[in-house]
Amino acid sequence: MRVAVLGAGSLGSLYAALLSRVDDVELLIHSQGNHGAHMTADGLHLEGLENQFVSNQDVFFSLEEVGLPEHWLGTIDFALLTGKAGQTTYLAELAHRLLNDEGMAMCLSNGLGHAEKCIEILGPQRVFAATSTHGAWRPSAGVVQWAGKGQTVLGSLPGGPGETEAQPLMEALLAAGLEPVWSSDGLATIWKKVLLNIAINPIAALSGVENGALLGPDLFSSAFSTMLEGAAVARIERVAIPDDAELEQHLRQVLTATSSNICSMLQDIRMGRETEISVLNQAIVIRGERAGIATPLNQMFVSMINALHDQ
Repeated sequence: MRVAVLGAGSLGSLYAALLSRVDDVELLIHSQGNHGAHMTADGLHLEGLENQFVSNQDVFFSLEEVGLPEHWLGTIDFALLTGKAGQTTYLAELAHRLLNDEGMAMCLSNGLGHAEKCIEILGPQRVFAATSTHGAWRPSAGVVQWAGKGQTVLGSLPGGPGETEAQPLMEALLAAGLEPVWSSDGLATIWKKVLLNIAINPIAALSGVENGALLGPDLFSSAFSTMLEGAAVARIERVAIPDDAELEQHLRQVLTATSSNICSMLQDIRMGRETEISVLNQAIVIRGERAGIATPLNQMFVSMINALHDQ
């Protein structure tokens, strides 16, 4: 089975490293910049919960600056889109070139709207909903830190493939240790991850702390209140999300499991990169305005994160 990991930053590099040890997976890892160049030249180092070295003799690393390898075009069975939300459209176009006639894709990007973009480019019959609660960050180029174990949730979208079609990929993810779980409601799957992201990312980013610090009473109260604003928007859109007690429990579980993780928004701020606030808290604000629901905490965090880029 041929698998492509497209946009291999922190999370993508984690998935690539773990999938590389699955015997029947032939792997293409596509990345860019300094991190991609280091992987192409010297391989990928996994640290943290497990230590592993992925040699460039064992997998095929390709660089955005060079382009896709011609001999991989039209040969991929499953494409994992793991880049930032702003890259989704471009990565879906890469997947369109790489996938074979029966190939399918899943997008692990944060936020709302990425599934729709993938469907627009690839067609609904080729797209799974997907989320991940594994924690990963990059301490240096060519290195990824596995900071917390979580789950990989795959789900069906309207008109999309089902659990039977996902089975080969689910088996590979299981063998890799990525804890796959199937959901019959892909839209709810995406929303549940968004609710975690809007609660964790801006507060951890603004405070400059690892995820576990949000378990403290004051920060947890702010995180959970922010999550509840998003939950109100989801419910008005008739998304089948859990009740408030279950949401609170899930937030605590994820913060505990990824306690040493440096969230992607904090990584972006430290590196001076654009954050994903527009597809997270800002998307909640916009949808809330349409529905007549006030989301003051989400609006405040949007303003504060955006202010950092104006300094």
